[in-house]
Order: sequence, then structure tokens, then C-alpha cells
Amino acid sequence: MLVERDEEIARLTQLFAGGPDEAGGGLGVISGAVASGKTELLNKVSDIAVARGVRLLSAVACASEQEFPYAVLEQLLRGVPPRLLGPDLDGAALGEPGQAPLGVLQGFHRALTELAASGPLLIAIDDVQFTDPQSLQCLAYAVRRCRGVALTTLVTHRPRSGPTASTALYELLQQRPVCQVRLGPLSLAGVGRLLTEELGVAEARRHAAAFHAATGGNPLLLRGLLEDHLSRRAHGRGPYENHVSHASHVNSADDVNDADDAGGPLIGELFRQATLSCLHRWGGAEELRIAHGVALLGDATSPQLLSRLVGVEERVVRQSVATLGELGILQGTGFRHPQVRSVLLDDLPCAELGRLHRRAAQLLHEEDADPTEVAQQLLSHEAAAPDEEWVPQVLREAARLALAEDRTEFAVRCLQLAKRCCTDEQESLIIQATLADALWRVKPLTQVRRLQSLAAPAREGLLPPRHTLRVAVGLMRIGSLDDAAAAIGQVSETLGDTPGSELDAELRVIGLALSCTYPGTPELRRFQEVWGTAESEGHPLDLGLDVPGRGPALSAAEAPGIAALTALRGVLKDGADASAVQAAERVLESTRLGERTAYALRAALRTLIYADRLTAAATWCDRVLAEAARCSTQAWLAGFSAIRGQIALRGGRLNDAVRYAEGALEQLPARGWGVVVGMPLAVLIHARTAMGQHDAAGELLARPVPEALFQTRFGLHYLHARGMHQLATGRHHAALTDLRACGEKMTGWGLDSPSVVPWRLGMAETWLALGNREKAARLAQEQLDLAHPSLPRTRGSALRVLAATRPVTEQPALLKEALDLLQSGDSWYGMARTMAQLAEAYKQLGESDKSRLMTRRAWRLADGCGAEELSRSLQRTPGRTATADGASAAAGPAGEPVAGFSSLSDAERRVAALAASGYTNREIAAKLFITISTVEQHLTRVYRKINITHRQDLPASLGCDVAHTA
Repeated sequence: MLVERDEEIARLTQLFAGGPDEAGGGLGVISGAVASGKTELLNKVSDIAVARGVRLLSAVACASEQEFPYAVLEQLLRGVPPRLLGPDLDGAALGEPGQAPLGVLQGFHRALTELAASGPLLIAIDDVQFTDPQSLQCLAYAVRRCRGVALTTLVTHRPRSGPTASTALYELLQQRPVCQVRLGPLSLAGVGRLLTEELGVAEARRHAAAFHAATGGNPLLLRGLLEDHLSRRAHGRGPYENHVSHASHVNSADDVNDADDAGGPLIGELFRQATLSCLHRWGGAEELRIAHGVALLGDATSPQLLSRLVGVEERVVRQSVATLGELGILQGTGFRHPQVRSVLLDDLPCAELGRLHRRAAQLLHEEDADPTEVAQQLLSHEAAAPDEEWVPQVLREAARLALAEDRTEFAVRCLQLAKRCCTDEQESLIIQATLADALWRVKPLTQVRRLQSLAAPAREGLLPPRHTLRVAVGLMRIGSLDDAAAAIGQVSETLGDTPGSELDAELRVIGLALSCTYPGTPELRRFQEVWGTAESEGHPLDLGLDVPGRGPALSAAEAPGIAALTALRGVLKDGADASAVQAAERVLESTRLGERTAYALRAALRTLIYADRLTAAATWCDRVLAEAARCSTQAWLAGFSAIRGQIALRGGRLNDAVRYAEGALEQLPARGWGVVVGMPLAVLIHARTAMGQHDAAGELLARPVPEALFQTRFGLHYLHARGMHQLATGRHHAALTDLRACGEKMTGWGLDSPSVVPWRLGMAETWLALGNREKAARLAQEQLDLAHPSLPRTRGSALRVLAATRPVTEQPALLKEALDLLQSGDSWYGMARTMAQLAEAYKQLGESDKSRLMTRRAWRLADGCGAEELSRSLQRTPGRTATADGASAAAGPAGEPVAGFSSLSDAERRVAALAASGYTNREIAAKLFITISTVEQHLTRVYRKINITHRQDLPASLGCDVAHTA
């Protein structure tokens, strides 16, 4: 189907005057890029001519036959009666070499004149530029002398193709009158019309823009793409696989200007063949080399570089790049479709491809190109990498840049190739150390083995100090603390004679980080003594999950990690204070996740956790998790998921704690965590224990953990979780052993802030279980005395345990205070336990209505946060009955009266929520800053709307909203 060629057809058909009785005549030249539809237009016009009674003499010129004399002339005269040919046009004459003799010229002219005498005559030659010289001479001679004869000549011509045009060709193309027709690519509307014929209106509307963008409107490429599409559709597969930018949008046709949002069409075998056909038909060896060169470099932004690469003049390169744009291969200087580049590269023999990649890398390096560009050439054909000193250096720099941009797999490939190319021993060790850091992001188990192999070189000083520190940090993470200490000591000794150096500052910062995370290793303790001086020097390292990139020493204002680690150290050592919280939040506000910042964000989040700022911690952690999900480093996502699980656990959202912690362990294998595995395991063990899933918690405790874990802060959480599991399963003395060990470590390490790990409360609850209220009271009171007023969750938990050691008459007051604190601390499980204790106290005091109300509230909260064991125990209390379907329901009128909930105003719901939570009218008025009379009026309306008559019949579900009231 010819599309958008009506005007050209009309102009060309005018040349032969429309019929046998009209004179007509002239020359028509159809030009255009390869595959622009010249041949199809020539055939169409020829068919029209024949239909009108015009006699057709046609030929197709071919580059491979250009050396054969009279090859085209022989095609034209095929079928001409012998009597018209004469002796000069017989077979012998056609085979003579050299210039066409005058007899042949005249004979051809005479034959055409006699043919035209019987009716209009059309000579049609496709690809006239490939016509042999003898045929061209004959044609030019005859056309020039056939004035006034009904002879029309129509040729297709491709400029700048093949050898330089001969005089005869030039003479032919300049005949007068001449009709020049230049074919361009199809417009978007034209593509839409073509697709409509094949696919129908609806599908053409969806795909026209994408097909036009991929082909530039080149009919040959478009046909190949369409055939691939039809083939794929016939086999029941979707049409799209690769995305193409819809760069060409033309609003000239309403039925085709809606681009398909799904992306670009699938590149199949037929499109590949069309692309290669287009290129091989386009030009000779030079042009193909240029096309391959563009594919190799990825674009044609530097004609000078491309010229040097392929060994072709820059002028020719510029012309060829422009033609590639006309062909629909390029758009600007880049490929219209990324797979076209692969098609061109696959067209090259392997040896030639390797030679070109090597040459391109050398040229780019000589021009001081971006190391990433050079590395891409080297990695594209690794076997061809030059054996030169600059190669590993460029690859290492490219890896550094890639790691900063979170392109870890590319960085790993660069470093692996650099290692293979490197011949210098120390340079090779540096590359291996950098590779170990990079591998942790994508292949943590491989990194463990590489770090172990680097331990000896680091101890012996075979690595530069900066890289020795990198190895040391990695060794600490995997639990090789002795090797890490030896490596840091080696660097410390090396720099002993050069105080004030950049690495001296970094060592001080390592001391700060060690005091936060690895305080239990005797070999490392001597490096912790300088932590306080790190606040104004160096760039801190996180010795948890990540190894940040090193950079020059930064001031405290420029290094968020310094502020974050200092704040974390503060809450670990001295408890929460406003300045630590503010510093952590400033870090979180101003810092985005990256190679150099992941450790700072983790430290800031942990500061908020230990400061009982759980709501803020959850908000910030969710933001960082969203960033981590967009990164390639699974370890980042795993690390922040573990932190999010810790936040959920402390907030009493047990189901969420399990989900986040299990997700963290799925994202990163246990061996990849190293000693940090203690944190997600502790969260899971603690949550499963609180849920009553003791077998699951026991299975988690059976997993092997690194021995070095118990010399770290993460080991404290693990010991506490194990102790609480022992308590919940009745192994009280084992629980005391773990909890006491946890406390001894914390006090010995100087990290005994009550909000970090509440080991005293664990021991107090264990002593209560053993019947020793005196020891339990002493430990609970000690926890309460140590807890800063800004730690509501910590103080609330201490009051709950302390209440259990007091006479029942004193318990409600303490438990109500605990409930208020836990509510402000956003601790659901803690609130549920406190409500359950308060319900039991009311029961013992004979206040059954209050007991029943509090039991219902506790059950609702326990059920909502996943505390299954507590929920089951509350269901068995007298205050609950079973409904007909077996579900548990609160005692009261026909289950829970929920019909009128939606009719409650916000003010009524707030008052009802506090009333359902057990607050008196006076307390409600004080909380909501309204009068007692207003409270009574709201409650009266609430009773009427939900059809109850007593305060104790208020739905407990309203009480669950109490945390959200004023």
C-alpha cells in the first residue's frame, strides 16, 4: 500500500499524458533515501501507464552488474521485436567492452523511435545510479534526440551512493523537461493510515505513535516492524516489550495522535532483517563502518572521535550520520530504538568487534573522557581489554562513580575486570578491597570470603591505610573482630608519626562508631577512647550494615553522620535528651539515602527509637524505606526493614514487627548480615513470644549466630529477647541468666540507658513469677528512677511492672498513669497488658463494671496488635460471652451496638471514646477543654444514637480510638 504519495503519483503520470493519442514525454526522477518507497512508486506509476495503453520498457540496475556492458540495455530491449533491433544491437554488439560505438547508440535511438511511433513509450529504470556506463551512454543519447516523440523516461535515483556519478548519468538526469520527486519518510498520520489497513482503526490509534517513533516513518522498517507485530499477535503474545520514547507527535490526524502508553513495539527478526537490508543497500564499506562505529559508541555526538575510530574522513562521517537520520535509524545523534544498536553490533564479526571496542576505549581515554564511558567499552568485549597500566586505574575510578550512583552491578564488573588486568600487587589488593565492599551490596556471601582473604594483607600493612580501614570495617561486620582490631592497630601505628592527618580524623570517628556498636571487644576498646573528639573531625563510619564511601575530612556541619552518631552515643550512654532528638531529626530532614549516607540515616533512626519517639521514627523510616526500595542494594532495604520492625515491636504492633523482620531476613541471607543479624532475630523472637507463638520463637533461637554477636549492641537485644522467651515458657532461672548477662554487659559498657534494653523490667517480671515481690519492686523502681521524663513508653512500662508489686488497692492509680504514658508513647501491646492488669485489679476490688469495660478494651487492643495469647486469655474472662457464630463478643445488650456509629459527630465520638476508656466526665472535660455539662450532653446524644442506656455498654471499639483523641 502506497501512503502519502498521491501528489507524487499525479505529477509523474502527467509525464506520459494519460493515453495513446496524446504526445507526452519528458524525464521523471524519483529520489530519496534507501527504503523510502522509490521502487514502489516507480512500479505504481508504471502500472498506471500500462493501464492507459503506454508501452513499458523496464530494467533494474544492480551494483554487482555495473561492470557488465549493456546489462541494463539488454533488460530494456527484452521483448522488443528483432526486426527493430538491427545488426548493431544483436548479441555480439551487446557484449563489446569499452565505450558504446556510434552504431549501437544510433541503433538504440532508432529502435526507440520506431517503438514510440506506434504509441506512447515509457522507459522505467530502478536504481539508475548502478547502470553500466555503456547502457547509460545509449540511454542519454536516445533521450536527448527523442524530442517530440511520445517517450517518457522514469528513473529512481539515490544520491551519494555507489561510485561518483558518471558524465552520462549526469547528462541523463539533467534532461529537460524533468520532474524531480523527492520522497521523505511517512508522517505520523501516514503511519496511522498504513496501520489502519492492517490492524484496524482502534489498534492503529494505539500503536501509531510508537511505530513512527521506532522507524522514523521509513516504509521498509515500518513494514518489518508491522510484520513482527502481526506474527506476535497471531501467536497470542502482547505486542510490546521494549519502550520507545514517543518523540514524534503530529496532531494532524485525530485518529492517530494518541500514543500507546505501554511503550515501544517489540523488535523481531523481520525488523532486524529490514534494518540490515536498509544499511547494506545504503552504501559501501565506509558507510557501513560508520554505522557500526555509531553503534559501538552508542551515539554520534562526536564526529571527530567517530572519524578516528573508523578511519573515515570527518566530512564523510557527518554526511553519513545525516543519512542515517533520513533512514530512520538515528534520531538526532542517538538510535531511535535501543535494539537497533544491538542489531548493528551483532552484524560485526567477533574479532572485529573486539578490535573496535579496544580502539574506542583507547581513544576515549586519550581524550580524557568520563571513566564510565571508557569502562563501558572495555566491558563490552572484555577479552579485548588492552594490557596497559591505565586500564585498571580507569576501571577502578568508573567503579567508584558507579557505586556513588547506586549502579552496583556495573561497579562489580569494572572491578572484576580491573583485577584480571592488573599486574601490580598493591594495586591488585586495593581493587580486591574495593570489590569486597561492592560485592556486599549484591553478593554478601561472596564478600565474606573476599574479606577473609584480605585479613592477612590488612594486618601486615600491605594495603594503603585507607583501604585497610575499609577491610577492617567489613571484618567487624562479619564478626572477625580480632583481625579488625589488628588492622586498625596497624593503621594507627603507621599514622603515629603523622598526627593531624586526614586518616587520623577518620580513626577518631571509627572510635565513636565503635563505642556505639562494638563496645564489648577488648582489642577494640582502646580505639573507643577518642570517640568524643570525633565531633569536629573526619567522616564517620557506620559499623552496622554498610560501609560508606570515604572522602576528605568534613566539618560537623557538612557531615550528617557525625551528628547522627553523636546523638546515638548520647542516648545509649545517658538517656534521651531534646538535643539528641533534634540532631537526629535534622539529619533525617537534610539527608537522602546514598552510599555515603546510609549509616547516618540508620544512626539517626536508632536515636529516635531509643528516645521513645516512635511515631516520628516510623514516619522517617517509611520515607527511607521507600528510597531504599528504589535502589539496587538489597542490604539497604533489609537494614531499614529491620529498623522498621524494631519500631513496630516497641510500638506494640506485633504483626507489623513480624512482617518487617521476616522481610529483612528474606532480603539478605543470614550470613550476609554478620553480627547485625542479632537485631532482626531479636525483633522476631520478641514478637513471636509476645504473640504466644513459643515454638516459632524457639526455632528462631535454634539458628546459629556469630559468637562475636554478644560483644555488640545487637547482642544486647538478642539476649533480652531470649530471656523474655525463657520467662514466657516457664524457664525462669534461664531467663534470669540471660537478662542478668544483658544488664552486666550494658553497665560494663557504659550503655545502661533504660530505654535501650529494659533488662531490669524483664528480671522484675521473672522475680514476680518466682514469687519474690521485693526484688521485683526494687528493679522496677530502679528502672523508673533512671527513665527520663521524656521517655513515656519506658516510664509507662516501668509503672506497669511496679504496680504488680504493690497491694491491689494501690494498683489502679499506678496503672492509669502507666496507661496515659503508654498511650502518649504509642505502645499498643503495652497498653493492652496494662488494661488487662487494670481489669484484674478492678475485679479484685469488686468493681465489676469497670473490670468488664477494661477487659473489653484490653481484648480489642490485644486482638488488633496481634497479641494472640493475651487475647485468648481475655476471651476466657467472665466479662465475655460467645456469639451464635462462635465469635467472641462483649457482654451487654445483643452484642456490640454499632448501628449508630456513623451518625456520631467528631466531638461525640471523642467524648464517647474517652468514656469507653474509663475516664470520668471531669477527666474528659479536662482532656478536651470543654465543660462537664457539655460532656454530659454529648454522652446523652451518644446513648440515644447507638441505643444504649448505661456507660458500661459503650462499645469497646470506641475506646480503641482513645489514642487519637485530644
